[in-house]
Amino acid sequence: MHYRDADNAYFEIVEAEMPGLFTKPGITNFPETYRAFLGFCAKTNSLKTALFDMVDSNNPYAFNALFRCLCEHYLKFLYIFVRFTKEKTDAAGTEYFSFCGAVEARDYASAIKMAEALLGNDLVGNVDSAIAQLYPAATDLSHRELEAASNQFRYRAILRFFQSEVPAMIAAERPFLATIVPQYALLSSFVHGGPYTDMELYSYAEPKALAECEERAEIAFLMASSVFMMSAAAVSREHRQHAAIAGRVKAVIDRVTQVHDKT
Repeated sequence: MHYRDADNAYFEIVEAEMPGLFTKPGITNFPETYRAFLGFCAKTNSLKTALFDMVDSNNPYAFNALFRCLCEHYLKFLYIFVRFTKEKTDAAGTEYFSFCGAVEARDYASAIKMAEALLGNDLVGNVDSAIAQLYPAATDLSHRELEAASNQFRYRAILRFFQSEVPAMIAAERPFLATIVPQYALLSSFVHGGPYTDMELYSYAEPKALAECEERAEIAFLMASSVFMMSAAAVSREHRQHAAIAGRVKAVIDRVTQVHDKT
């Protein structure tokens, strides 16, 4: 099955099941983790759709920047998912929002302060007080401790976690992550405006550039649909009425991957 056809079948499942799957904040022990799952389902689906548009408009440069972003979303989701299934607590979701949120707010405030200073303005305000109100779990952490706490959601720390806690996920016989990780590193230049992208620009007129985007677009579909499948599987451990959703999505995914298994 071509990934575009699979995506149509997958979207029908999402459209029918997403509203009911994530309306459980008042009747769950894991509200923050469910909120993280819902967010990653929505974000990865948006990026996947945008990547399809970049293929249609023959824009490999924008495609690669977005694909790298999707890889990072997928790795962060996978880290939260694995911790949730192992720990059976709301800690991973709580730490994601509290620590990453606090660091983002601090960095944003620092950037605004710097920008205002360049314009000759003196920005008045207590950033730490504002962060404490938004993210109380981060209140007692020093800047260094907060940075360390949020770093667990970064690329290298996530890979170290997988290698230590679930080595089977990155084993040779399960090559999905082995496909994503090198591309994540290679394509960082597209996000940060590095010199590697200048070398790549010269090849974008060649047919192989769009062919590579087609291959990665299929991977994008597999990542986005896997995020929803695993989220549904995780939620269904607590709410058994949703137990069939993950299997339905997996059946669609299998129809794409079986094409490669036969070649």
